[in-house]
Amino acid sequence: MQRSLLLLSLLLSFFVCHSQQQINGKILDEKSGEPLAYAKIKFGGQQSLSRIDGSFSIELKEKQDSLNISYVGYIPRKIQITKGLSYLEVKLRPAIENLDPVVISSRKRKAKEIIAEAIKRKPQNDPKQKLKHFSFKNYTKFIVENGAEILSLESDSTNLGIKTVINSGATYFSEKHSQFYFSEKKGLKEKVEGLHTAGFKKPVYKTVSLTVNPFSLYAEDYEIFETDYAGPLDKTAFKNYSFKILDTTAGNHPAYVIYFKPKREKVVAGLEGVLYLDTTSYAIQRAKAQLLGAVKLEIDQEYKYFASEDLWFPKKQTTTIRPGNREKAISVFGGVISTGTVQKKKSLLNMVISPGKINPKIYLTSTSTNFEINLHNKNEIQTSAKIFVSPAALNRDEKFWNNNRTEPLSIKNKLTRERAKRVISEKDIEEKIAFKNSISTGYYPVGFWDFKLGKFFKFNNYEGIRLGFGGKTNEKVSKKFSLNGYLVYGTKDEVFKYNIGTAIHLDQKTETDLKLNYTRDIVETGSYEYLTGENEFSIIEPRFVNINFFYNRRALSAGITHRFATNLKTELRLSHDRISQIKDYQFLLNDREYSNYTLAEATLSFNWRPFAKYMETPGSIEMIEKGYPKFTGQISKGISGIFDGDFNYTKFGLMVEHEIKRINQSRTEFILEGNYAIGEVPLTHLYHALPNSPRRKGILRRYSVAGRRSFETMFYNEFFSDKQLMLHIKHQFRAFNLHPLVQPELVLITRHAIGDIANPQRHSIPFKSLKKGYHEAGVELQKILLGFGLGAAYRYGPYSLPDFDDNFAFKFTFHLDL
Repeated sequence: MQRSLLLLSLLLSFFVCHSQQQINGKILDEKSGEPLAYAKIKFGGQQSLSRIDGSFSIELKEKQDSLNISYVGYIPRKIQITKGLSYLEVKLRPAIENLDPVVISSRKRKAKEIIAEAIKRKPQNDPKQKLKHFSFKNYTKFIVENGAEILSLESDSTNLGIKTVINSGATYFSEKHSQFYFSEKKGLKEKVEGLHTAGFKKPVYKTVSLTVNPFSLYAEDYEIFETDYAGPLDKTAFKNYSFKILDTTAGNHPAYVIYFKPKREKVVAGLEGVLYLDTTSYAIQRAKAQLLGAVKLEIDQEYKYFASEDLWFPKKQTTTIRPGNREKAISVFGGVISTGTVQKKKSLLNMVISPGKINPKIYLTSTSTNFEINLHNKNEIQTSAKIFVSPAALNRDEKFWNNNRTEPLSIKNKLTRERAKRVISEKDIEEKIAFKNSISTGYYPVGFWDFKLGKFFKFNNYEGIRLGFGGKTNEKVSKKFSLNGYLVYGTKDEVFKYNIGTAIHLDQKTETDLKLNYTRDIVETGSYEYLTGENEFSIIEPRFVNINFFYNRRALSAGITHRFATNLKTELRLSHDRISQIKDYQFLLNDREYSNYTLAEATLSFNWRPFAKYMETPGSIEMIEKGYPKFTGQISKGISGIFDGDFNYTKFGLMVEHEIKRINQSRTEFILEGNYAIGEVPLTHLYHALPNSPRRKGILRRYSVAGRRSFETMFYNEFFSDKQLMLHIKHQFRAFNLHPLVQPELVLITRHAIGDIANPQRHSIPFKSLKKGYHEAGVELQKILLGFGLGAAYRYGPYSLPDFDDNFAFKFTFHLDL
């Protein structure tokens, strides 16, 4: 069957080639040789534009024998076409010497006036601002094919599925049919009614959330392939772009053709292209945008006019990526596409995951068409997720697709689909995606067991080298439950520590798990952990190395996790802890000294991300876009007299995290955390402020690795509190692009803490409170080489020390990009 289709395709191609003439070419400035972007090419009643590099590709019908080429400020040319001609280089002569300088200035001013008016009228022209409700259906076809040139993808772990396809040189074919609903309050939401990814046994849901074809160019930040570009109609457009009038179109709805080009490419990611702006309403009728570098990224948007609302609505967008001929890297998928190996900023772990050179020859095409557009439909999707994948979407037959495709599949499309089915299997793409997803969360899968990478090796002052292994069973054992645990050994204290547990998966979609655990290990005194804190994978735990104040813990716990809403995850845990001291410490209460004691505790924890965006699939809820601020909270109640509990107490914790990302690639991070404890709380279960400086004389002797929210100049065991408030502020500047291996980021840091303790006499060892307020400032130069960098911090204010050396800390930094 495949051979028959291929033969038919070849016969059709032969017929087309003899009835049409394909002309490729380039349009250049006669004097400078510079390419002329978006020059107009007229042929036989049709019209086309050259690309950013001046290149063009058109098809002439049999009777067409000439081209008319024009560009603003240049003398037009008419070119005769001879039979057999396939390539044409056209040089236009500047006519600028014939123009009055006043006219040139007027044109520039006119373009600026038109763009200013278009920005001013966005509330009347942008459907999301003008309309309270609307809906439409959408058909998207997404294809990745092997081409004739070599590309590779460097990026992080935000969309490992499609990146694995690209980096493996595999063919990919997917179709999606969706219903979109918009409301003023809830924004634009998508219900996926049909989804087909050729060759995959399990659907690649991440491609559903991939922003291949954004809604319109009205957005302030125009997102394409998970990368934000400055919008040409943003309020800062004149700061980021220069504009020029190329032409004015004729017809029922004439339009200004405005060329836009980035001004600050090294600072702000920008597109280069043309906007067709209605001469009456200044709305976008059509848009073309491109990026040229190691690849050619091309975007073509079409809009449909609705006379009843005097509104142009997005109708169709085609996005393509082709091999380029420049060294400049192009930013997509949250990283960059360029020639070379697979890692974003050459991270060490990526070299392990995807070592060596690869040779995928990739052409990527995505076509998205909106139809059955209803500007007043008040229906909504009854879910808080941005994207909802219908359970029936995965089982659609060919009849469904024939009824919902906006255009039939070409023979070439069908051949690509069949090839994708074979190549995905041959290259083990599903297995590679599963492996990389596991690695990105900190696990290394081997058969039925996922080894936890953070358990193999650690070091601290008490245990010495901490060797061991740990992990959990995966779906090869069971989809209904998993077993987990670890076993470690300290070479200095010569003691085995271990954990064993199980998680019974009651409901996969709501992440409802029943957990049972028994642990025998050591815990840092004064540490505080949120049960629903995000499990961020880290090979290095900076503070762990210098910790020297631990206690022994034997704990039996039972708990349940549940997602009450798309953005709200909770966990309830009951635990019975037997505590014994490693250091000489006693808790003094009611004329009794406690070194060993029992805690009976109930803990409720939550993680709430009201501004994040989620995708709801038949079996899970996945976060597709981080949103800030996010909130993590916890309350614990210790009860005496029940299960041998010795103390009554209540503990509260709340952490608020916020991040501001800017189009110039800088970002500012805020972390505000408060802790409060009342009742009979021993020092082991009070709070410290995450100190990260060993108490040694000499700056170099205190040299250590910086943490994310630790105080780098605060000595271990210097402060303890039963109530405290901490604020961390970091501002990261845009990376210095010195070399693919050397792209350091300058970060300025300020940290502050204040706290107190009600009954210090209850504790047998001396320490300070944070009553006067603790302050430190720092600077880091991160990711100098392979994720490693340098930093320094200085403590000042009421708790500053007499000697300068004691206030100063010098640090390694390590940030791993997956």
